[in-house]
Amino acid sequence: MPVLHNLRLPTLIGRLSPSHSILSSLIFTLLGIHLFITWHSARQRLRKHGEKAPAAPSWAPFGIDLLATAVRRLISNDFFTWSRELLSVPGRTVSISMIGQDLLMTDAPENIKAVLSTHFSDWAKGETFHTIWEDLMLDSIFASDGALWHANKDMLRTFISKLRSTDYDVTEKHISQLFQNLEDGESYDFFDQIDRFSLDVVTDVFFGESAGTLTSEKQPVREAVEDMYVWNTKRVLLGNLGPFLPGSPKASGVMHSYLDRVIDKARATNEESDPDEKSRREDSMLGSLLRQGLSRKLIKDAMLAIMLGGKDPSSITLVWVIYELARQPEILVKLREEIAHTVGFAPLPTPGQLKQMPLLQNIIKETLRLHPPVGYNIRVAAKDTSLPTGGGLDGTKPVGVLKGTHIITSNLGVQRLHSSPAPPSLPSFDIFAPSRWQSWTPDLWTYLPFNHGNRVCLGRNFAMMQMEYFLCRIFQEFESVQLMDEEMDRKCLYKVKGVDGREERGEMKIKMALNTKPAGAVMVKFVKTGKRQ
Repeated sequence: MPVLHNLRLPTLIGRLSPSHSILSSLIFTLLGIHLFITWHSARQRLRKHGEKAPAAPSWAPFGIDLLATAVRRLISNDFFTWSRELLSVPGRTVSISMIGQDLLMTDAPENIKAVLSTHFSDWAKGETFHTIWEDLMLDSIFASDGALWHANKDMLRTFISKLRSTDYDVTEKHISQLFQNLEDGESYDFFDQIDRFSLDVVTDVFFGESAGTLTSEKQPVREAVEDMYVWNTKRVLLGNLGPFLPGSPKASGVMHSYLDRVIDKARATNEESDPDEKSRREDSMLGSLLRQGLSRKLIKDAMLAIMLGGKDPSSITLVWVIYELARQPEILVKLREEIAHTVGFAPLPTPGQLKQMPLLQNIIKETLRLHPPVGYNIRVAAKDTSLPTGGGLDGTKPVGVLKGTHIITSNLGVQRLHSSPAPPSLPSFDIFAPSRWQSWTPDLWTYLPFNHGNRVCLGRNFAMMQMEYFLCRIFQEFESVQLMDEEMDRKCLYKVKGVDGREERGEMKIKMALNTKPAGAVMVKFVKTGKRQ
C-alpha cells in the first residue's frame, strides 16, 4: 500500500470509495463557496464605505516579511523611520497585511481627527489591547472602553482636573532631593533621574506617600513597568495573535505587590505628627477613594492610571528638553536670562511667573511637537466605518474599514509634517527650534501631544505644571548642562556622514515601548551656578 505523502490529492480522492469521493468533493465545494461568499461580502461591505488604502510592499506569503521587518525595526529602535517611509504615499495612509490580519497606518490629520474625535464611537481600544495590557493596566482608562471607561474617567477627573497649592510644595521637596543627586559634578543618565523624580512626585501627590526612588539603589517597580512596556508593545504588533503570547507575570507581580503595600499602609492608622501633612495625605486621591469604601480592584485601576499617565509624559518630555538644550547651549543662555528677569535665581517661581516666560513655554511646546511622549495610538474598528482620506490611487478618496481592523495613528509623524500654514523661513520641522512658535501656530490636528477629543489626557495640566516648574528651578540651580557624547551608546544614535566623508554621530533614536522615548541613556553633566569646570 503506497504511503499517503506520495499521493496527490485527486489521486487519493479517486482511490476512496464512491460515497467517500462524493462526500469529499462536496466538502471542498462547500468550503470554496463559503470562502467566496465571505470574500465577496467583505468586498461589498468595504465598497459601501470607501476604497482601499495603498498596500505596503510585501513579497512573502501572509506578509511574514512585513512582520519580520516591523519586529526588527522595533528592536533596533527604528520603527518611526520605517513608518515614515511607509506613509510617504498620497493620502499618507497604508494598509498592512500580516499573518492574515489587516492593519492600517496613517499620519493624515483628517484621519487622526476621525479616529479620536468625529467618529470616536466607531473606534475602540478593543479586547485584544485590553487583554495584552491587562497585566499592567487592569481596567484603567488606558485599556477600557464604553461605560467602564466613562466611569473611570469621571472618577479620575475629580482628582486631577485642578492643581492644588500643595502640589508645588511636594514638587519642590523632590526637586531638592534631585539637586543633591546632580550637584556632585558627575555624569548621569538623565532619564533615570527624571523618571525617578516624576514617579516620586506623582505617588506623593496622589497616594500621600512617595515611592522614594530618588534615594534608593534598587528600582523594582520602575524596572517592572519598563519590562511590561517593551514586551507588550511587541505583542501588540501581532494583532489578534498577541494575547496568545504569555505576558510578564513576574513584572506584573512586582507592580501589584507595591500597590497592595501602599493601600494597606494607607488603611492603617495614620500617626503622622504634622497635622498639615496628615490632612494632605487624607485628602489625596488614595485617601479619598479609601474613605468612599471602593473595592481594592477599583482603587488599583485608578492608581495605575495615575502612575502611568502622571509619570511618563513629563519625564519623557523633560529628558528630551535637556538633550536638546545640551546640544544648543545658546538657547539655554536665553532661558536663564528670562528666568533672571522674571523670577531671579533665589526665589521660588510662582504659577503666574511661569506663565509669563514665553521662551520657557515655547521650549516645552517645541519639545512636545518634535518628541511627543505618545508617539502612536492604536485603535480597532468597532464596526464597519471609513476614514476621510487615503483611498484610491491618488489618496484622496475615503478609505473603507471593516469591523475588527486595527489602525495605528502616528502623532509623531503628523507633528513633523509641514502641513500647517507657515512662513517660508520657518526652520525644518525635523529640528528643535523653539523660535518657530513666535510666528507659527499649528492647525489643531497637526499638534496633539496630549491627544484631542474624548480621550484627551486628563493630567495635562499637572504635567505642564511639573515641566514648567522643574525647568525653571533646575536652571536657577545650574547654569549649564553638558551632553557626554563619549558615554552614550552608538547603537542608539542614527549614523550620519560628515562633509569630510567620515562617520559622525547623529540624532538620538526613538524607542517605541507604549510611549516614545530616547532609545538610549542621555548622559549629561550639570554645572552648578557659580562653579565653572
